[in-house]
Amino acid sequence: MKLYLVRHGEAEGSAGRAVGHTDLPLSALGARDVEALAASWQGPAPSSIFSSDLRRAVESARILAARLGGAHIIDPRLREVSFGDWDGRSWNEVYETDRQRFDAWSERWWDLAPPGGESFADLLRRVFDWYRALGDEETVLAVAHGGSIRALLSELLELPRDHAFHLQVSPARVSAVEVEEGTAKLLFLDQERFAR
Repeated sequence: MKLYLVRHGEAEGSAGRAVGHTDLPLSALGARDVEALAASWQGPAPSSIFSSDLRRAVESARILAARLGGAHIIDPRLREVSFGDWDGRSWNEVYETDRQRFDAWSERWWDLAPPGGESFADLLRRVFDWYRALGDEETVLAVAHGGSIRALLSELLELPRDHAFHLQVSPARVSAVEVEEGTAKLLFLDQERFAR
């Protein structure tokens, strides 16, 4: 299976904010960037285009599906991590008003959730559940989020958990892995164009 993982385009009003489950639309720039990415596809269409149910991912997937064809399937398991009580707030505000919990979470993000949110381990279980359900698809494209893509890549590539956030996953960029007999190989990471 070839698995293409696209991070949604830039979301409107997301700069400097904890944007997990906060449901923001694509910005105009984000839509243009996804259109440019879609135009770089070569070869047969993917059998399925999955996306998170959050607007920024759904809108990005619709742009890709309009260009590439293939069924668009919305799956909430691909959502970004939930930042709970911090979701939608600026990171500066969170740091200033909830510093003790922010510092604790910063040190133990893997197994400690923000208040009312999810830990990275929770996110990984959710996203990997989606991956295991794919079955025998040959070429899959998924439009997701920085956290969910990092979680899936780190698990598939068997990276140490503290390396997950070393993976560059930019808006409107694509990464790809090839999985054969349970072993995943990174084909490319955080590219502006689809590579074959």
